[in-house]
Amino acid sequence: MNMNRIFTVLFAAILLSVLPSCDKEIPEEPVPDPSTERAVLIYAVASNNLASYLKDDKSEMVDAAASIAGLGRKVRVLLYSVASQSATEANLEELTLEGDSVWKFTPVKSYDRNTFSTDPVRMREVFTDVYHLVPADNYGLVFWSHGTGWVPNFTEHDVPAPEGMKKSFGADKYQGVTDYCDIKELARAIPDRMFDYVWFDCCYMMGIETVYQLRNKCSFVGGYPTEDWNPGMNYDETLPLLAAASPDLAAVGKAFFDYYNDQDYAVTVSVMKTEGLDKLAEAAAAIYSYGERPASAAGIQNYSRLKVGMYDFGQFTKKYVDETDLPARVMTYAFDTALKEVTVYAGCGTKDFNNKADAFDPEIFSGLSCYFPGTSTTKNETYYKSLDWYQNTKP
Repeated sequence: MNMNRIFTVLFAAILLSVLPSCDKEIPEEPVPDPSTERAVLIYAVASNNLASYLKDDKSEMVDAAASIAGLGRKVRVLLYSVASQSATEANLEELTLEGDSVWKFTPVKSYDRNTFSTDPVRMREVFTDVYHLVPADNYGLVFWSHGTGWVPNFTEHDVPAPEGMKKSFGADKYQGVTDYCDIKELARAIPDRMFDYVWFDCCYMMGIETVYQLRNKCSFVGGYPTEDWNPGMNYDETLPLLAAASPDLAAVGKAFFDYYNDQDYAVTVSVMKTEGLDKLAEAAAAIYSYGERPASAAGIQNYSRLKVGMYDFGQFTKKYVDETDLPARVMTYAFDTALKEVTVYAGCGTKDFNNKADAFDPEIFSGLSCYFPGTSTTKNETYYKSLDWYQNTKP
């Protein structure tokens, strides 16, 4: 089984002049529907080498339907997808009941492909449509595709793209062009607090840089600090948990972890609360300011097989100080406490994605990765320093 889910839900260059006048609010209130407690949107970009896996995941979602209490009224499940590189349109569908017992995805709206699905303009359009077409008390969002965490490649979102355009994330392939989106654009595309959780069913998205960039967008962020296997999440087990009126995200994380760990596959997964992330940033910043960046990444757990390392956030941060020093012990305690307070679930197997046994130490696993500043290209370094995490902590 190959793992290649490197999609970055870093979704590309957002031109504020093209978006609604305020990108922090959904324009206009929908007509309330008191019967709908929860709507879940799965935003899937499979116009790449993951197309066949989306078909499998849709089947799992259909299989899960009978286990979702109140589906079709109290709970609504929607799927936005661009299903393949050759697809001429993207589609918004809803999981509905046909007859007495047959669940299927039925069309809600189609979208042209003149705008990439990794373009924040398209994302914003879909989010607004869901908000107005399916009024609900609460919304959840799952991003499905490849991912590379904070690491960008800078696309322009033009169809077709200018010759020589550099690429970054997302892997929406169309007319010979691959489009991506970076995490600053993604954060601007997601309306503040429309969704109470964002789950990334794609590689590398549970880095402190990504999670912190989304701290004002939702209450919880879930996903994987490492790669995940091509089939992604086991939706037949997790979708009923994600679609509950009050979703148990720790149970989602555990169901995902157990599914792969029980098969002896490499697996990491975590769920973080966004409330408390600013306190965590303050605790980390105190350590970074007081201590000294380690001379190298030697001995620090690395979750990445990319050229850019993604190191264990907790372990990396505490490498800055000598914990025999009393002030350092106080700061480390404050950091550990703040990290524990935001951690809803963290699970890590011992294998890595090269199938090497005992490569990861679950006792070290903090649930988040981080970048080691100064270890990538100048262009990546410049982008990294523009992120909220760097601006507020200066590691």
